[in-house]
Amino acid sequence: MLKKSTVIADMRRTLLLALPLMAAQVLQMGNSFADALVAGRLGRVELAAGGIATSLFFFASLACIGLTAGLSPTLSRMIGQGRRAYVGEVFRQGLYLGGATGALAMLGLWVVYKSVPDWSFEPELIPLIQDYLQVALWALLPLGLFMACRNVLEATAWTGPVLMVQLIGLIVNVLGNLAFGLGYFGAPKLGLLGIGLSTLVVHLCILLVVVLILCHKKLHRYHLFERWSAVDFTVIGGMLKLSVPIYVGMVFEAGLFLATAIQMGMLGGLEAAAHYIAINMAAFCYMLPLGLSFVLTARIGRAMGRQNPPVSIFLRLVSGSFVALIMVLCTMALLIFLRFPLTDLYGADEQVQALAANLLLLAALFQLSDSAQICLIGMLRGLHDTFIPMVINAFSYWAVAFALGYYLAHHMGWRAYGFWTGLIVGLSLASLLLGMRLRRVYREYQIEQTGGFKVKSHA
Repeated sequence: MLKKSTVIADMRRTLLLALPLMAAQVLQMGNSFADALVAGRLGRVELAAGGIATSLFFFASLACIGLTAGLSPTLSRMIGQGRRAYVGEVFRQGLYLGGATGALAMLGLWVVYKSVPDWSFEPELIPLIQDYLQVALWALLPLGLFMACRNVLEATAWTGPVLMVQLIGLIVNVLGNLAFGLGYFGAPKLGLLGIGLSTLVVHLCILLVVVLILCHKKLHRYHLFERWSAVDFTVIGGMLKLSVPIYVGMVFEAGLFLATAIQMGMLGGLEAAAHYIAINMAAFCYMLPLGLSFVLTARIGRAMGRQNPPVSIFLRLVSGSFVALIMVLCTMALLIFLRFPLTDLYGADEQVQALAANLLLLAALFQLSDSAQICLIGMLRGLHDTFIPMVINAFSYWAVAFALGYYLAHHMGWRAYGFWTGLIVGLSLASLLLGMRLRRVYREYQIEQTGGFKVKSHA
């Protein structure tokens, strides 16, 4: 059995590493929050269109986030093995991968932008959605490069600068939204077009800042920019073996939320606007366990690289689980007890606020399963297990969550409540199955490290 003092000490270590990344994720989500606040000030129709447009942009951005995600566990394991001389080479291949995925994501979102008039949206939403997308899609190329750079900071456990980068990005976004979205500071009032322009400027700024950080003397030992390397498809292929299942899993999850947002738009402007507020607040809370999951991936990956005994991995799993539980209880309380002040922030009309406040009660329950599944995924990534979690996500999100939500919303007359009920059930099932998968993978690692014999963990 692990000693209580040992678990608490490791919880502190995990939390100290995770806090900057949690704060950075919250600040990153603050960009979406700022977008929603400005869209809400423009009107109900703009708020509904903004929710759909930003969901489409986020879905496209997953290519940049997911397809570079294999870089962090790869570098973590390499650093754990003491192979620092190879870190720069792998990073440069990650830059090529990030640039390519950003370009492909831009192309994909451009196709979506052109096809929006053919979708079954209310006619008043279509031009507003296109206003945002036609500018924001250009932000995907710098995002792909930024994510490759950010993965280096996470793998080296230098997480503080990530917070600084996101803070700069949030400040630029707020100022840009006020200027171009609402016409402050003498700038033209461009509405959703202006919000999209601000999104582009933000991603260019954070890319520039993170590149400057990677030139810091603290990272010179990794030779990140020592020279330029030719494209090495073997190295990139190795990263993609980890990244593709991660990306596909993200697509299944984000696709679920995108499809839900689209369905809300088809139900009507009231449901779309209220859902945008509720999912925006739920996503804001989700940033905390997401930041924690990055640290769990890196810590477990480095322990595996050093071939630490199973008890070291088990300690990280236990301490990470306790930190996640404490966080989710706090976010649930926040959504339950402050739901009315939170919905009032968006400046929407009374009908929208009333429905959004009710949805936030479901969002509070949703936090438990959503937090559990992302932390479990982070642990499994650290153990280099990504394919089975992808399959679990696909089944839980679409065969259960969306199918059940669609049935309840359209056939049982639950409308917005039906889709949220489906989300809760689907993600709860995902958490259960991922927990079972983690138990199995850890046992396999335990057997491998102990020469084929199962042993009890002691600390």
